Order: sequence, then C-alpha cells, then structure tokens
Amino acid sequence: MIPQDLIKEAEEFAFKEAADFQTPAPLHLVVANEAGQKLAKALGANEDIVLLGTLLMDCKLGYARSIGKPLEHEELSRQAAEAIISKYTNIRPDEAANIYQCILQHHGGVQFFSRESEVTCNADCYRFLSIKGLVSGIKGFRDMPMSELMELFNQKLEEKWNALSLDICK
Repeated sequence: MIPQDLIKEAEEFAFKEAADFQTPAPLHLVVANEAGQKLAKALGANEDIVLLGTLLMDCKLGYARSIGKPLEHEELSRQAAEAIISKYTNIRPDEAANIYQCILQHHGGVQFFSRESEVTCNADCYRFLSIKGLVSGIKGFRDMPMSELMELFNQKLEEKWNALSLDICK
C-alpha cells in the first residue's frame, strides 16, 4: 500500500520544482494528474501508483533543461523519485519499481512495464492533446515568441499523438 505521506511529499516536491524552474507549467501537472486518475479508475490500474507517476514523471524536466540536458529528464526524475521513495520503508519493492517505470516510460515508444506505466504515458499526452492542457500550456509559455510556440506545440502534438496507446484516449 502506498503511504499517503509519500503522495503528499511527491506532490509538494513536483510543484516546487515546477515553480523553481518554471517548467512544467503547474496546470500541466494538474491536467496529467486528473487524466491519470480518470484513466486509472476506468482501466482498473493502481490509482496511487499512477498519481505518483504523473506527479514525478517530469519533476526534473526544468532542472534538466537548465543544465542543457532535457533528454535526460526521465532518468533524473527517476533518481529524484527514488530519493523520496527510499525514505518509506513500507512501500513494497514491486510498487517502487512500477513507479520508476511509470517515470521512465512516460514518453511511450516501448513495451510497457505495467498498466500503470501505460496509463501514465497516456495521461501525459493530455497535456498537449486536450483543450485544458493546450490552453494551460499556451498560458505557461506566454513569453515565448509566437513562431517558437507554434513550433513547440506542433512538435508536442505529433509526439503525444504517436505516444497514445489506449483506445479510450484516442
């Protein structure tokens, strides 16, 4: 069983990192969390593991961008998650492994480790494939020149559409 204190700590950490590094947009975290919970309920996935996956999947994205290594954010986020989770001795090793795979596989393109990792990946897509996610992203990137914003969103739209794997999302 996932301790509620762990979820609270992960949530505080993810939102603090987002505020400190200005990415991901805080509302993007909310969009992914809400989509993840809805999908987890509908598909019988472990809601707490999906929640931790959606909270922590991009927790080090801003930091990775700040050091010029955005493609390493998955592993950096997994390491941050491990540092948090290791403090909780009542979490089972299989639960921890599942959370780490949710983080590492949130961009898809792989054979998913679990239903939770697939749900996390698909929930991440809602950040750019839903009206709420699109609007919150535009608001979050409002200082970006329009041509760069359009290029980024076109790239993300294609990336996320290709990552969708669940019929319920399509």
